[in-house]
Amino acid sequence: MNEKRRLKQKWVWNIIFGLVIINCLTLAVVVKQTFSLREASDASAFVNGQANIVATVGDTVITRKDMLEELEGMYGQEMLTKMVNNEVVKQIAKKYKVTVSEQSVDREWKMIKTMYSRSPLHTNTSEELVKEQIRSSLLLEELLVKDVNIPEAELESYYEENKQLYTIEDAFHLSHIIVETKDEAEAVVKELEDGSNFTSLAMEVSTDELTANQGGDLGFLTHESQVYPTAYMTEAANLKENTWSDPISVDEKYAIIYLHEKMDGVTYSFDEVKDQIRRHLAMEHMDGSVDASIFWDEVGVEWNLPSAQ
Repeated sequence: MNEKRRLKQKWVWNIIFGLVIINCLTLAVVVKQTFSLREASDASAFVNGQANIVATVGDTVITRKDMLEELEGMYGQEMLTKMVNNEVVKQIAKKYKVTVSEQSVDREWKMIKTMYSRSPLHTNTSEELVKEQIRSSLLLEELLVKDVNIPEAELESYYEENKQLYTIEDAFHLSHIIVETKDEAEAVVKELEDGSNFTSLAMEVSTDELTANQGGDLGFLTHESQVYPTAYMTEAANLKENTWSDPISVDEKYAIIYLHEKMDGVTYSFDEVKDQIRRHLAMEHMDGSVDASIFWDEVGVEWNLPSAQ
């Protein structure tokens, strides 16, 4: 019973951690696009709103300035808080000489990719941006539990009881196109061989309503995945990255799959995940705020916006 409780708590914590990362990344992409637009605008035109027209609706003109003000109103306060918190974490981590290894960041990145197969992590968000947010989150955890000591024996016991949590199966980032007949499937393959884009073809011809609008993207799948046919995994294992399969017969229809990326499975040793386990067990017993706001006074955060808190 105790093992089941711990297993459940671990997965709940992983889900919360992943959702926080996804939320931060969504906001980061918005603000990155916003600043790109600002850089592209002429300074005087931005201030006066007289140029850089991005759209017209009848006699009404919409400028970049209008758009940026709208974005700021929608996301500005939340994004500002997250930017402040990220900087707070950096400064406090430097003060206390707290660091996280690149191996820890890479491990969390792999786990998140396989856990959240249908998420903003598989959009055009750069890997660098994802890892930067992961690094900030891990640093915050380390700061929150830096004075907590947990006996080595307890850490080892947790690892042995939950070793399956630190095993990642072979995972395949796949897209697919579903059509009704073998002739249609062969026609799709022919178009791919002639240089057509898989994503565009999926949006155009795939009959799978759930994925066609995303270019057939299925995210990362493993052999444990039960939503899609096991034949996908068998076929994917024989593909090279950025190649497609021959037609696969599936439930009286035909599928062509595309392998974007293969991630080799791994089982992490106790030494590799010891710090992660320590943070997890320490965080279980924390009360109150678990974000960077508890360090605001120590760093000296001052807000210049009336609504900032």
